[in-house]
Amino acid sequence: MKKSIQFIYIGMFIILIMVPVLLFSVIGKKLDTTSYENRTLATMPTLSPETITTFPSSFESYFNDNLPFKNQLVFLNGLFDYRVMKTSSSDSVIVGKHGWLFYKGAQVNDEDPVSDYNGSNLFTDDQLKTIAQNMVAAKEELASRNMDFVIMIAPNKERVYSEYMPSIYGEPAAWGRMAQVVDYLKNNTDLKVVCPYDQIMAYREAHPSDQLYYKYDTHWNNLGAYIGGQALNKTLGFDMPSLDTLNQIEGSVPRYDLATLIHLGNVLEDDPAYVLDGYTTHKAEIKKNDTATEFRGTVQDGAADDRKLFIIGDSFSTMMFQYVACNFDSSYLNFYYNYNLDMLEKEKPDVVVYETVERYLNNMLHFSITDGIEADAEQ
Repeated sequence: MKKSIQFIYIGMFIILIMVPVLLFSVIGKKLDTTSYENRTLATMPTLSPETITTFPSSFESYFNDNLPFKNQLVFLNGLFDYRVMKTSSSDSVIVGKHGWLFYKGAQVNDEDPVSDYNGSNLFTDDQLKTIAQNMVAAKEELASRNMDFVIMIAPNKERVYSEYMPSIYGEPAAWGRMAQVVDYLKNNTDLKVVCPYDQIMAYREAHPSDQLYYKYDTHWNNLGAYIGGQALNKTLGFDMPSLDTLNQIEGSVPRYDLATLIHLGNVLEDDPAYVLDGYTTHKAEIKKNDTATEFRGTVQDGAADDRKLFIIGDSFSTMMFQYVACNFDSSYLNFYYNYNLDMLEKEKPDVVVYETVERYLNNMLHFSITDGIEADAEQ
């Protein structure tokens, strides 16, 4: 009798294991099996005398990565966490008030938006001196090549939309890394430093219904990027029309990075995505590479400033690029971790902009205009 019950249990267990596999083999092609993880998934290992000891662990990795209905199960878990528990299924994402998502950071490249927010990761005096020395050295090297140099710092979303941060995080610290660096560079060097935080907050106060950063993404949207670009343009010698005079056209909804991290990229779409029109009479034609880390802007000859612009930036530069490139006949943008001196010598720009978002300020400790970012400091 006991053996019969054991056989029944074994049979039920096998059925429970095999049914999803068989079902998936029939309808799997109709389901979303795309990998949204930023890594290469494990492949089916080969069993041989040489791999006999590693095969079990390799097969386990393969099975976990290719589990039938994995995306659907992960999605349901993410949806339950977000809608019901008001929590995140990702260690890198914070669920804030009214469903707003914030980036906690991947603990890579010293990025820590929460510490930026509460001011617990302030730079030391020696670190501030190093940042200043690196940036001044960049300015001097570029000046020797008859190139101008401008630094731009974009504020973190957590600081701009602090009212949606969970109450446990409190109010943002008035004195954080961003304020430190801007204050130190302006008071101890002759560097041109642009930080559009005040302009962004002033616009928010005057136009509370306009959203400047995405609800489900780490980045500013076209409105926020325009304010940033407007501030940069002013330093570069160009006046741009006020944002509230432009046409805001509803655009296509992007795949929001934070929503994707909690596996809800196809669900959380109630987030305004506007396209701006009327900011210039000579828009730049923008072309980008396959990985969207290299951009080139071109304006019809004679329609804009004949100087050439080169931006060493991050993902915050990409949205802003169109609002700056329109003022130059030729513009070029590449991400800081790709930058090298060969690019500079090839492009031969007249103006170089180093742009960084607040959470990447640590890169300034390691930046050199001749050597780029040190390998161990890259994102």
